Amino acid sequence: MVLIKERIGKLLEYISELIYPESKPIDNYKMLRSDERFSNIEGIDTSDWDDYKRGQIWGGHREYYWFETKITIPESFDGKCVVYSMKTGREGEWDATNPQFMIYINGKPAQGLDVNHREAIISEHAKKGDVYTIVLSAFTGDRNFSLYLDSEINVLDRKTEHYYYDMHVPYEIARMLDKDDDAYIKIIRVLNDSLNLVDMRQERSERFYKSIDEAQANITEEFYKKYCGKEDLPTVYCVGHTHIDCAWMWTLAVTKDKAARSFSTVLELMKEYPEYIFMSSQPQLYSYVKEDHPEIYSGIEDRIKEGRWEPEGGMWLEADCNLSSGESLVRQFLHGQRFFMKEFGKRSEILWLPDVFGYSAALPQIMKKSDVKYFMTTKISWNEFNKMPDDTFMWEGIDGTEVLTHFIPTRDYHKAAVENGAETEHFTTYNGYINPSQIKGAWDRYSNKELNREVLCSFGFGDGGGGPTRDMLEIQRRLAAGIPGCPKTKMSTSEEFFHTLEKHVDGSRELHKWAGELYLEYHRGTYTSMARNKKYNRRSEFLYEDCELYSLLANELTGAIYPKQDLYDSWQVILRNQFHDILPGSSIKEVYDDSRVEYEGILAKGREIESAGLNRLASQIAAPEGSLVVFNPNNRPLTDAVIAVVPEGMAVYGSDGMPLDQQRLKEGGLLVVTDGVPGKGYKSYKVGKTNVEMAESDMVISTTLMENMFYRIALNEKGQFSSIYDKRNDRELLTKGECGNVIMSYEDRPHNFDAWDLNNYYTEKSWEVDDVESIEVIEDGPVRGGIRIVRKYLDSVIAQNIYMYAGLDRIDIKNEIDWKEHQIFLRALYPVDIHTSEATFEIQYGNVKRPTHANTSWDFAKFEVCAHKWLDVSEDDYGVSILNDCKYGCSVKNGVIGLSMLKSAIDPNPEADKEHHEFTYSIVPHEGDWRKAGTVERAYVLNNPATAVIKQNEGGTLKPEYSLVSCDSENVVIEVVKQAEDSDDVIIRLYENYNRRTDCTLSFGKEIAFAAECNMLEETAATCDDDLTFDDRHISFRIMPYEIKTIKVKLK
Repeated sequence: MVLIKERIGKLLEYISELIYPESKPIDNYKMLRSDERFSNIEGIDTSDWDDYKRGQIWGGHREYYWFETKITIPESFDGKCVVYSMKTGREGEWDATNPQFMIYINGKPAQGLDVNHREAIISEHAKKGDVYTIVLSAFTGDRNFSLYLDSEINVLDRKTEHYYYDMHVPYEIARMLDKDDDAYIKIIRVLNDSLNLVDMRQERSERFYKSIDEAQANITEEFYKKYCGKEDLPTVYCVGHTHIDCAWMWTLAVTKDKAARSFSTVLELMKEYPEYIFMSSQPQLYSYVKEDHPEIYSGIEDRIKEGRWEPEGGMWLEADCNLSSGESLVRQFLHGQRFFMKEFGKRSEILWLPDVFGYSAALPQIMKKSDVKYFMTTKISWNEFNKMPDDTFMWEGIDGTEVLTHFIPTRDYHKAAVENGAETEHFTTYNGYINPSQIKGAWDRYSNKELNREVLCSFGFGDGGGGPTRDMLEIQRRLAAGIPGCPKTKMSTSEEFFHTLEKHVDGSRELHKWAGELYLEYHRGTYTSMARNKKYNRRSEFLYEDCELYSLLANELTGAIYPKQDLYDSWQVILRNQFHDILPGSSIKEVYDDSRVEYEGILAKGREIESAGLNRLASQIAAPEGSLVVFNPNNRPLTDAVIAVVPEGMAVYGSDGMPLDQQRLKEGGLLVVTDGVPGKGYKSYKVGKTNVEMAESDMVISTTLMENMFYRIALNEKGQFSSIYDKRNDRELLTKGECGNVIMSYEDRPHNFDAWDLNNYYTEKSWEVDDVESIEVIEDGPVRGGIRIVRKYLDSVIAQNIYMYAGLDRIDIKNEIDWKEHQIFLRALYPVDIHTSEATFEIQYGNVKRPTHANTSWDFAKFEVCAHKWLDVSEDDYGVSILNDCKYGCSVKNGVIGLSMLKSAIDPNPEADKEHHEFTYSIVPHEGDWRKAGTVERAYVLNNPATAVIKQNEGGTLKPEYSLVSCDSENVVIEVVKQAEDSDDVIIRLYENYNRRTDCTLSFGKEIAFAAECNMLEETAATCDDDLTFDDRHISFRIMPYEIKTIKVKLK
């Protein structure tokens, strides 16, 4: 068998060239450069379009073209399979940003065409003389200025194609086997014998085709029937898929076209391959196709009914799971599940997130309570340093909920790591290509062979869409036969795979558990990139929770109409912009231009809804005209500073007739310290003429010293804190000899992905921001004192207003940054004299502890992490909490707290973060730990402050002070109060955040007719709490550590 393998390979090359025996070039088109969307393709008038001749150059940067031509079937093509094929000169390059087309045949959308999908079937049995009108809707992709349109019609010889794939697939398997392997010997011998029957003396002759028939019969009998399917091989369950990034290197508008092209291609291939099964997540994409291409959507509906198209995934779209709030994650499932149920009568069982940049430890519980049982990703296999010990395991969340998890292990067989690239030796892909290398490579890479004998492969071109190809489907047909030397494939839905997996691993002692977050050791820069979007996201999340609360209050107390559809639609905008390349900051500039418009639209809409609810409520409160009504959206009674628009010469008075602590601000308004405004409610205050002298400040406020009854802060000439002395606890917060509020800049030039990555070596080159232009006192009143520090940094200006309060124990630092730089990472540093090996970070609906050292490679990898509204560093009896109002990236290492402020990448958005930024963080030194300090509620107050409204009319019937719902347990946070989606019932969502099981009681401001626990889809079920009890105004239940509960209440 000397060189026989090589002989086989060369002969198969010759045979592959005979699959298309005849062709006819297409020389002329009509062409239009336009982004117009034509609806009536069949009746399109191209008479005034430009002429396009073969060889002519076309193209552009993200531009649209239309092409039209007519083809006549030649006599020699009669009765044969005829295909349209094309090339643009970008073949072999990345599909996502290269030319993409929708081909219409006789006015009907046929499929998408791109660098991977280059042909469309015109007719399986063409008739000579038949005329077909071909229309192409073309998108140039990125910076493709010199494209051509090299197109033709070809005869596709099905017999030769069939024989080629029957030979090609086992040959590719043999190439991966050792020459002494029994499977290798069998394959090579049989292939050689079959090829010896092929008479290639006169290709395309009658003799040649007769020999192909003989060779085909031989390989079928002597190989596929004799050797295949005889062994107990591992099984790779294959489901067609196309991962479509809703936005990334293209806008949402372009994604609409990508979805239509990809989905139409799937439908077309399904006609040819009846075994083909395809799954697609992201209801957002289905919604786009339904709106723009109802005929394609109808085809999808038909295939879903047949069981060949699987709508799955769980969420509205594949959302970021680091930055989105807990309630946003709930709404992702609520909107996603509702869409699939309404449209297809189908509920998702799998959270399908192949490409998201890390997974919160809150997810397992949210999944389970949204009726989602399984989790799939590949992304954690992109870790820079550590390979996960398992690919199939139970993932346990912070509350103890477990979900069966499978990491798709698809990769090429024995492929080495890519030097200086993203692909490590443990890298896997969600864009699988069904071929022997990836099927064999998937099983070889799988870490749990002792547990089960099946893995999942999602196959098809993705990121920019496209999906599976004919080549993949042809190869799958052969691999499904069970060829020796390679795992067999099985076309399957993802649900079928998980059901099989669960059956095989349930109860096995080899099924391991991973507890806590699935931290991605990669793309850490996405916690900080594109600060504007992160701020808008946080603002929007809270605003629409407030809109729901105040609209519900107005509805329940005054009969106002609850704006259900407006709220639902606006939440959908929030969810859309949480896509895992939008919110993380890793998309092109145009995406963020569109996103700004969307955010500012819903922020304005939200303020209208909120204002309508507040004014309606204020107008009916029993209080004099001109009274101040303070609305508290948060969980606990509020004693904090609130800004109110109160006329000059007027003051706010408490119920005892004495003026509250207050201070007139230079910029207008009155800073008033409230005295216990009820949570999820309001309190009214009398406003009258000032009849007493306002108190003088008893704080010391200067450019070098700030002091109140709680803290004494010393500042150096750089505006840094040389000391933060805690007077109540008699100790210095900062490390001896070190300064806090040190703003440090770092060179930020990652070796792979600019906007995505923050590499461990970023600390190699740094510059302190210490060019102080001015330090001045800006406030020194009885409530608040402040100084302003302005620093120059290169072409940028960084200003900080540092505030201290007479009666509030926190230090606020409001940052105003006019940023002009690129590839500079900006951080604020606080070295603290607190001994601990771990710090606590808020995540969605809870918190996690992370190491402050780098003892192991797993610890080292977490040099930058994500926190939501707060982090805390504490010893047994003392610590400090850092609160923020829109930041996420941070670190606590070796006693230094680092707060990431800006990143300013240039790729893919050269203008990222080059704008004005405003954000606040607060320092809260405290006795005990974060629980004793009330850190959770403090963070809510910073992020979602109370709103003060002046009552515009006299009198009313509502109580002057009111709370709709409150909880008697400090460790339980009432997050959401809203109207149910499908009724006028009230939905209460709350969570436990101390890791403490608690018997608690909710008290209501209205009588209760009925109450029951429900899931996050707002459905009552047998799995919900049977121990919940209620009476006229109370609901009692036990809540478990870190549990999230949703309760449906009907009020009288």
